[in-house]
Amino acid sequence: MLKIDNIQKTFNVGTVNEVKALENISIEVEESSWVCVLGTNGSGKSTILNAVAGSFPVDEGSIVLNGVDITKWSENNRAKYIGRVFQNPFKPRGL
Repeated sequence: MLKIDNIQKTFNVGTVNEVKALENISIEVEESSWVCVLGTNGSGKSTILNAVAGSFPVDEGSIVLNGVDITKWSENNRAKYIGRVFQNPFKPRGL
């Protein structure tokens, strides 16, 4: 199970470019479940995925995978358990 509990992330803190990207986000995903995250541009969808993958640290909250707190783990260590597939906007030739 993946449990995201009250994560928060602010980019460019203390500058004119400060952006609160995530504020008190909590999600629980049971084993063998599917979740779809929908939202407009800039609503934080990619930021949630990047936080879970460990691309950057969250400011507050926790990320727990199968009962193990991975909040402080590096992206490298998380990669053994968390995979992502990036969108490819190009169609393969011949389709």
